[in-house]
Amino acid sequence: MKYPVNQIKQAIAAHQAVHGMFAVLGEPALVEMMGHAGLDFVIIDTEHSGNTTEQVANLVRAAETSKISSLVRVTANSPELILRALDVGAGGVLVPQVNTAGDAVAAVRAARYAPQGERGIAGVVRAARYGFIPFADYIAGASRETVVITQVEHIDAVNNLDAILAVEGLDGIFIGPTDLSQSMGCTGQFDNPDLRRTIHQAIEKTRRTDKWAGMFCLDADDAKYWLRAGAQILTIATDSMVFAGALRKLRQQIAQT
Repeated sequence: MKYPVNQIKQAIAAHQAVHGMFAVLGEPALVEMMGHAGLDFVIIDTEHSGNTTEQVANLVRAAETSKISSLVRVTANSPELILRALDVGAGGVLVPQVNTAGDAVAAVRAARYAPQGERGIAGVVRAARYGFIPFADYIAGASRETVVITQVEHIDAVNNLDAILAVEGLDGIFIGPTDLSQSMGCTGQFDNPDLRRTIHQAIEKTRRTDKWAGMFCLDADDAKYWLRAGAQILTIATDSMVFAGALRKLRQQIAQT
C-alpha cells in the first residue's frame, strides 16, 4: 500500500488553480457531494465549528471516497491539534492567526517529520493506514505530500509577510478577508479600497516566491476575481452558506406562489 498523492500539490505544480469549500456542518454526505460536483478540495473546519476529532476523521473519509483532497483548519497553532488532524489522514493543515515568522516556524515544526519538523510519530494511525503502509514509506510519503498553509488574517501578518514567506517547509498562505478587515478597522467592508489593495499586494508578493496564495471567496464571481489577481487556492463559501442561500431562494420562490 502506498501513501496517497496530494492532488492540491499536483495541480499547483502543473500551474493549475484549485477550487474548494469549507465544511463546517460535520456532515460527510455534503463532503461527498463536493467531490461528486467536481470541486478539488475541502477544508474541514474546527475553528468556527463544533466538529470533533471523530467527525473530522469521517469527513476525511468522505473526501477520499469522492476523490478530493482534504485540509483541516485547526482551532489554533497547537502541536497537539495539528498532530491530531494529520494523524486521522488529512492531506494538510490550515493554521489560523499566524502573524509572525516564528508562528509559521512553529506550525511547520508541528506538521512535519524530521529533519524539517518534530511531528510526533505513530506508524499505526489512520494516516499510515493503521500500519499497512510500510513505516519508511509512510514517513517519506507524509513528508512529501503533507500541505502546510498558514492564514494571513491580521495586518500584523501582512506587515511580516516577507519573513513568513521565507519559512522553509511552508507551502503557502491563505488570506482571510473578514478578520483582516477587522484588524484594519473596516470590519466586513470587503470593497474597502485599502483592504483590497492590501490583499492584492499580499497575493502579488506571494506569487514572487515559491509559495502558494490562497483566498476565501464569497461566491463564484469573487473566486473569478481573485483567480485573475493571482490566487491559486480558491475556497468558495462554506457548506452552511450554500445551504442557507438555497433555503433563502426557496423561501422567496414559495412567497411568490
